[in-house]
Amino acid sequence: MTRLFVGFWLCLSASVSWGLEFSGQDLQGKPCTGKGQGYGPFDYTNSHHVRVKLPIVEQFHFTSQVEGLNRGRSGTLVSDLDYTLRAFPNHHRALFAMIRLTTDKRKRDPGVVGALETPPECYLLRAEAFRPDDGAVQMLHGLYLHRLGKLTEAEVHYRKAVALMPRSAEAHYNLGLLLVDLERYQEAVPEARLAYKLGYPLSGLRKRLATAGHSLSE
Repeated sequence: MTRLFVGFWLCLSASVSWGLEFSGQDLQGKPCTGKGQGYGPFDYTNSHHVRVKLPIVEQFHFTSQVEGLNRGRSGTLVSDLDYTLRAFPNHHRALFAMIRLTTDKRKRDPGVVGALETPPECYLLRAEAFRPDDGAVQMLHGLYLHRLGKLTEAEVHYRKAVALMPRSAEAHYNLGLLLVDLERYQEAVPEARLAYKLGYPLSGLRKRLATAGHSLSE
């Protein structure tokens, strides 16, 4: 009897996913809310989860059309992004897609954005609670706030990203761009130098610093 119970429990625990609640507040100061867990939560930085679980989610909910913000796959565009991020809270590409959905004027559809039950900042907060050591999530949170013009708040997340990913060219580049926007050029220069030393391909930060009269030459 005991063996049977233990075997049943192990089987049950393997199939049941414990929920990951939304927490914190959105940018309007309202509590973050969203649908229940469902499938997952799985870790986008876990190789086993990516190999075994991610293909199932992406096949039915995060296709190239969904990532490109063109149309949904199994439901609406919003519902497929929501499903993906509830299953993989720190899915970097899905988080970026959600950010683009609400901040990119070329893609922003008021009707689609109006269908959002949970705003991007709440998905980002949930991802941070799920994996506090995921520097890419911190960088994406910074990018989101940067795009909204919330520069002081964005800097907090960019600096966390740099601390977690000191060899990330993109993290240093984004922090450099923010510091230029804040007109803190002396601080932006070393971030730019490091970003380019690490191989960042775009020259926008270099050009903006040059326009402001700051060279990257040692």
